[in-house]
Amino acid sequence: MKVKMSFNNNEVIINMYDNPASEQVIALLPAEFHFSDFAGEEKITNFSKPLSLDNAQRGMVATAGKMFIYAPWGNMGIFYKDHGHTMDKSLIPLGEVESGLEYLRSQKSDFKAKLEIIK
Repeated sequence: MKVKMSFNNNEVIINMYDNPASEQVIALLPAEFHFSDFAGEEKITNFSKPLSLDNAQRGMVATAGKMFIYAPWGNMGIFYKDHGHTMDKSLIPLGEVESGLEYLRSQKSDFKAKLEIIK
């Protein structure tokens, strides 16, 4: 399944993974999220309500383009720069950016984005 993230006349297309965490995110869509920059490597946002992470697959390498939930905080993010090269068990994989990653890299201020299912 694919999700479109729209903000400031830009579109980011994300291929969502087939897992329980992704299914919960997809069930919230369409929705607007307020994103901010974190650590100069990722854009993060909070959910309107907590998701159940009990059965969520944990662990991924934090590379540019990966969409995730950070388990300790329960928030969602997308890396626009590589963060590491080893498995991080605090990350729950949701999907991967297919196109438009450059728009996340160049967005310097906080922004609202609409996420909606396209396929």
